Amino acid sequence: MKKEKALKNKKNFFKTFSIKQLVAFIIALLFIALGLIFVVLGLIDDYTNIYGSVLTTPNESMKAMMGGVGFTWFGVIITFLGSIVLAISLSLASKFEDREREKEARRRQRLESMSQKVNFESTIEDSTINNKE
Repeated sequence: MKKEKALKNKKNFFKTFSIKQLVAFIIALLFIALGLIFVVLGLIDDYTNIYGSVLTTPNESMKAMMGGVGFTWFGVIITFLGSIVLAISLSLASKFEDREREKEARRRQRLESMSQKVNFESTIEDSTINNKE
């Protein structure tokens, strides 16, 4: 019973995302993870005094190539870009879900008003038939 309910909740969660939004969501999470890895590697290289460290040469060459931006700041930039993509993706998904809920509410309201109109018309017809007899 619990597995069925959990599976239904997962289906409902992923039902709100389109394929494009899921791809953007996954890419953003990968950017954030890559950025955090670069931040950690940069901090390890900056604050550990290991002679002949494996990270020193790539970090220095990256600083030379990118104008002083080493592992740490590159990681911060990549994490920031991933966060922006993630925020946009979630915002668009939320907007799409709200639009679908409003459409469903309007449809439900139209159906209710049509059923009330039918009941009202049938009541009028019933009362006119009874008066003619």
